[in-house]
Amino acid sequence: MAFDILNIASRAIAAQQLALEVTGNNMANATTPGYHVESAVLAEAMPSPDPTEPNALVGQGVDVLTVSRAANAFLSRSVRTQQSILGYDQAKSQGLGEVQNIFQEPAPQGLAETMNAFFQSWLTLSENPTSVAAEEGVIQQGQNLSTVFNQMANTLTSQIASVNQNIGNLVTQVNQLATQIAQINQQIVTVGSSQEPPNNLMDQRSALVDQLSKLVNISYAPGPDNTMDIYIGTHPLVSGNQASTLVTTANALGFNQPSWADSGAPAAITSGTLGGNMALLYTSSGSSGSPPGNGYLTGYLQSLNNLASAIVTQVNAQFNAGFTTSGTAPSQPFFVTTGTTAATIAVTPNLPPSDIAAASSPNSPGDGSNASAIFNLSQTAEPIGSLTTTYGQYYTTLVGQVGMDGQSAENAANQDQTTLTSLSNALQSATGVDINQQSVQMIQEQQSYMAAAKLVQTQQSIIQSLLAAVS
Repeated sequence: MAFDILNIASRAIAAQQLALEVTGNNMANATTPGYHVESAVLAEAMPSPDPTEPNALVGQGVDVLTVSRAANAFLSRSVRTQQSILGYDQAKSQGLGEVQNIFQEPAPQGLAETMNAFFQSWLTLSENPTSVAAEEGVIQQGQNLSTVFNQMANTLTSQIASVNQNIGNLVTQVNQLATQIAQINQQIVTVGSSQEPPNNLMDQRSALVDQLSKLVNISYAPGPDNTMDIYIGTHPLVSGNQASTLVTTANALGFNQPSWADSGAPAAITSGTLGGNMALLYTSSGSSGSPPGNGYLTGYLQSLNNLASAIVTQVNAQFNAGFTTSGTAPSQPFFVTTGTTAATIAVTPNLPPSDIAAASSPNSPGDGSNASAIFNLSQTAEPIGSLTTTYGQYYTTLVGQVGMDGQSAENAANQDQTTLTSLSNALQSATGVDINQQSVQMIQEQQSYMAAAKLVQTQQSIIQSLLAAVS
């Protein structure tokens, strides 16, 4: 019986020593990103029969079953889903915030002001049809309008190219994270076979999955031997120790489309930073087989192109009409006929000023009526893209849409962040280290350790007394 007591005490000392080490490790990692609080799981040791009373079972102390890792599957999924939503809206907000600088109105020398000045120059010419200065003013204002269109289109095109490059870079990051997760899955299987709890590896994997969820929408499920399988849509990204590969292929619009290397099918990416960047360029994920449509930035550029094309086509048509009805012909059109986009619109080089105030029948040459007709184009509804409206109203609507889209994305990102903060705090409470709680836990474990040590001392005293009595 004396040896049973010593055995119980030694078990208790070993168990509480390990518990103290676990608690100390928790406190040391209180601020370590991704660390999940651990606990020594204690259980009563299997009792054994008492030698003096065979029908009685005597406890054998305490054993440490394992060192458990705190987890909350529901909150973890909620946080990762919210991280993906936030990544999507933040990417949109950032891209749309930058494009708002291009469409900043009203602004000195902005498109609205320059467009108005261009058509006003035609009105001035109509009132002074023989003025060389007025003729040259029309050419100068046309060149100014072309320059503003060109600059806006070039800036927007540069931003589109940057976003397209971002998509490629983000696909690379997704592949790298998937490979690392697959490698950790393999390490977990290896460690698990030696009966050691893979808590550290599971923390590392959890941190990588968190990073992945910020980039792209994922779902996941537990695999055998504590592994984790991860999916994008229905396609596995990580399966055990194997990682699938995403590649970028040019879609119908010519932009990077994340696709699966094994099948070539477009990946069903709907959120995350990668999804947000894709939405800036095109709207279709490609999973349904339908061709992609314009995204936010490409849609704005298309609208800008529609406006430039309408001005080029309609001004040239009216410009030529003056000559046609007067029986003469212009040496060249006002705008270069091939420059029907915002990036290519340009006044015909070396255009003779004498062509500007073309006459229109039945009035005599030089009466300015055609210049007045060109001015009137800005005052009446004209076909622009799929709409019929004035140039000014079309551009005002476009600027308003850019502003609303940007504000909506910013508001969504702010709301996403608030929700994520709340969920993260809840997850931290469930799985993170509470220093105050761990301090109390350490005191309890220390007291238990000291009690076990006291039991050893007491037993030693009893044995010494017995030995002294029999000697």
